[in-house]
Amino acid sequence: MIADTTDELGRLRDRIAASHAVVCGMAHEAVPRDTVGQPLAHAVEPDGYARPALCPAGRRDTQLACSHTGARLPLRRAIETLHARGADAAAELLAEWMRLDTALGTLDHRRYAAETRLADAVRSGSGLISEERRSIAALVREHRDLARGLDALRDRILAAIDRALLS
Repeated sequence: MIADTTDELGRLRDRIAASHAVVCGMAHEAVPRDTVGQPLAHAVEPDGYARPALCPAGRRDTQLACSHTGARLPLRRAIETLHARGADAAAELLAEWMRLDTALGTLDHRRYAAETRLADAVRSGSGLISEERRSIAALVREHRDLARGLDALRDRILAAIDRALLS
């Protein structure tokens, strides 16, 4: 069992070491504007708004702080493998992984909702534009903090893998 997990941990370690959390502020959730600053309508849903494309898949493959990636899954698999080997830190690492992963997915939806509210305010000329911009800025800061947490978790997982491979 340990020999099997040793090989797997080695492979996972390489993949995890190549990953990182980029602080992009979830720019893909922004609503693009036309040349006069009006939000662009969605091509299919006229009541909705256009959205920028996601980052290329190759970039997302190693981007831990992207909500549209599988880059965090090797971290979880490493935690599960460490747990199978009896690593003391596995439960704590899993709890932190789950907290960060859930927060990131929720933040993605909250960011688009805020962008939609801003686009609605711009479209209607509402006085809520400044308030919505502040809301988006707060969400961008929250993303930055989650990215820092993901990088810290990544480092803790790598250290746990290193300890396991040396034992």
